[in-house]
Amino acid sequence: MVGNLISIALGLASATREKVDEITNILVEKGEMQREEARKVAEKLVEKGEEERTNYMVKMEENIESLKNRLVTREDIEKLEQKVDELSKKIQGK
Repeated sequence: MVGNLISIALGLASATREKVDEITNILVEKGEMQREEARKVAEKLVEKGEEERTNYMVKMEENIESLKNRLVTREDIEKLEQKVDELSKKIQGK
């Protein structure tokens, strides 16, 4: 699951870079921005996007770990069943 999230995040980062390049190229072609300025803006936007992606991934991993800690495992159920069996035997023996 975490691997899938990482793949999605990397795919989004790649798509975002392409979109940023596309938009800045349009602005340069229209003469609204110089090539060097467009490159700097694109780098800043991509960098900010990568920071956000990293923060998102950290939070997702924290949430996944939190969920794992709250899940009931088969082992937990088996222990409870064993305790119930032991208590039932004690009650029947009295």
